Amino acid sequence: MNQQFYAFLDTAKKTAKEARHAASSMGYLAKKEAGKAAAAAQLNVQILSKKREIQEAYQELGRTLYDKHIGNDTESDTLMEKLQALDALHLEVAELEKQSGKVSVVRTCPTCGAERRPGDAYCPECGEKFNADAANA
Repeated sequence: MNQQFYAFLDTAKKTAKEARHAASSMGYLAKKEAGKAAAAAQLNVQILSKKREIQEAYQELGRTLYDKHIGNDTESDTLMEKLQALDALHLEVAELEKQSGKVSVVRTCPTCGAERRPGDAYCPECGEKFNADAANA
């Protein structure tokens, strides 16, 4: 009876160790995915902010052109500076959009953490069936 009890304890210890390792791995994967999603969200916020700056620059440029049209004293240098600032903003947005294309959120299996492709109905590693929403994500 003692041998059976010790064998049971060894099995329980081994199972607990494997569960701890699996939980640790899942925690690492969750942290990694959260970091990628946060980076993508941060880039999107930066892009939106720059696009707002572009809209404001267009408005200011329009005011400057109209002032020139109605005869208010507007220097050509001021107009050129505003155009160059607008060009710079467009370049910044293009660079941010380029970066956002490089940051992709990798979908993973909720059971084993394996990477999966959009449209997968089953996990390529453990065979877990994904629900319809997860398969299309």
